[in-house]
Amino acid sequence: MAKKYIGIIIFLCLLNAALYSRENSAEIDFGHRMTIGAYYSYTDDNIGIMEPRYDFIVNFPYIAPDYNLFDFGIGLGVIMAFDGKNNVRLPTFGFTVNGNMRIYAPSINRTRFFTEGGMSFVFFTRNYPENGTKLNGALHAGGGIEHKLEDSTRIFATMDWFHISNNDVYGRERNPGINAIGMRFGIQQ
Repeated sequence: MAKKYIGIIIFLCLLNAALYSRENSAEIDFGHRMTIGAYYSYTDDNIGIMEPRYDFIVNFPYIAPDYNLFDFGIGLGVIMAFDGKNNVRLPTFGFTVNGNMRIYAPSINRTRFFTEGGMSFVFFTRNYPENGTKLNGALHAGGGIEHKLEDSTRIFATMDWFHISNNDVYGRERNPGINAIGMRFGIQQ
């Protein structure tokens, strides 16, 4: 019986959060997002990945007027993959073309949570891993928190799962998928 009342209280709190979260803007909004992230594999291969990137952002308030709950981004980035097989971890450099989508929870005051997913094409300067290919695909999914500093400036932090592979085009032995977990930080205007 107590669980029922706790559920009702949580529902009423979430309902009020949505009522007090109006964004004051119902126009299509264009923006920019600059991010830097670091990912580390959780398997024995000891691989680290760093990825600074720039995204062009479009908000579509017509899907959920007054709340700006969705945004879509297209961007470019640089990727550095550090292989842990040798004593000196030499990076493999690459370039990314990526797309992503964020779904936001209604904001409370100036802070809101979001979930995010995206995919990228990665063009490495040499085969990565060593027995892999130069062209790979990457996926990331996760969630984070965003805080509004001023009218159009926001800072954010995310916790992501990151996967990169060539979809076993040449077999798993030739280019196994790399799974990693990491964090990203950035600013959006």
